[in-house]
Amino acid sequence: MTAVTDIDPRLRARRGAVRRAEGRRRLRFILVGLAILALVFCGWAALRSPLLDLDHVEIAGLGPSRLAEAEQSIGLEMGTPLNDIETGQIKADLEALPWVLHADVEKSWPGTVQIEVVERIAAAQLAGDGGRIAIVDATGTVMAEGGSEHEALPRISVESEVALGEVEPQSLPGLALIASLPDDLLSWTEAVTYSPGPSAEARGVVGLDLVGEAVAHLGEATLLNDKVQALRTVLNGVDLTCIRVIDVAVPDFPTIQRDPVCSAWAQIN
Repeated sequence: MTAVTDIDPRLRARRGAVRRAEGRRRLRFILVGLAILALVFCGWAALRSPLLDLDHVEIAGLGPSRLAEAEQSIGLEMGTPLNDIETGQIKADLEALPWVLHADVEKSWPGTVQIEVVERIAAAQLAGDGGRIAIVDATGTVMAEGGSEHEALPRISVESEVALGEVEPQSLPGLALIASLPDDLLSWTEAVTYSPGPSAEARGVVGLDLVGEAVAHLGEATLLNDKVQALRTVLNGVDLTCIRVIDVAVPDFPTIQRDPVCSAWAQIN
């Protein structure tokens, strides 16, 4: 049997064309791959370039002392590639400060981190028997230790044992009462009092230590606007001589108690 060695020239040409086409496709794939790698490298190099390093940190909303504390908390170093800076971590670090209510953090290319901080607003001081004075905001979060700058704040007679940045739950009824007090009644108030209930399920009661050794009993921290209005009516409408207790726990039926010794002395004189 005779082997066939000759190949049709047209078939040979077709095979050559196929091989050349496959070679061109491989070359295109290689060139595309190299171009992608070059772009990735250039992008990475650009992000690591000094042109995109941290040059400025702008913090808005804080005074000088708070600004220094915030800068120390976030610990940003100039020259850090902006791409390496985690805004979420900065936000978390700032909001971990007990006096910070909220923080927004953004990168501004090519080299700035912009931060806006909202501070908590002091609402009351917790003055208990232990000597520690804790400052809380309207949410009951202990935001600072007491100092001379907080002396004008309303006092709640609650001894706080929670750490800075934590919520003191026993302050919440007193804070609700403070929020309902008009300015004229605040001027009568020396302290807001709170007595917890006998069990975890029982509500505590709130009251006011008033100027002149009088106290106001408001009962549970409910219907506070009605109770406050009843208290104002009593203070503005009755003779306050020798009054020691004003009970507005039932706001439609307020009662008062006078010191009998004081009353007798007042009658003599």
